[in-house]
Amino acid sequence: MPISDQIVTAKIVLQSQLEVQRIGIQQSSSLLESAEPDLTEYILETTTRFYHDLLHAGIKGKQARRLHSDLMILLLVTVRSMQNAHAALWQQQTGEDIAAKLGPPENH
Repeated sequence: MPISDQIVTAKIVLQSQLEVQRIGIQQSSSLLESAEPDLTEYILETTTRFYHDLLHAGIKGKQARRLHSDLMILLLVTVRSMQNAHAALWQQQTGEDIAAKLGPPENH
């Protein structure tokens, strides 16, 4: 197993998960879009295609929506975790608090 700097800790993932749960998928997506519009466009296009593929595979609408929602949460938590870890590392290295630029969500 390769050596890792492990900037994304379990604590950061949990905090990011709680953020996404607290503000919801729509607002989390909007916040991501304001910071990373190209990445958000890619995520939305890909997850929409995934949703349609589920329907074409015969998955019922309710289950397909739940799976799509689960995928969106996974992606939003992952990206937010990376943002939060990067902000923490940046602050540790420079002393500058860029977290205010990334969040928390209630600042947006």
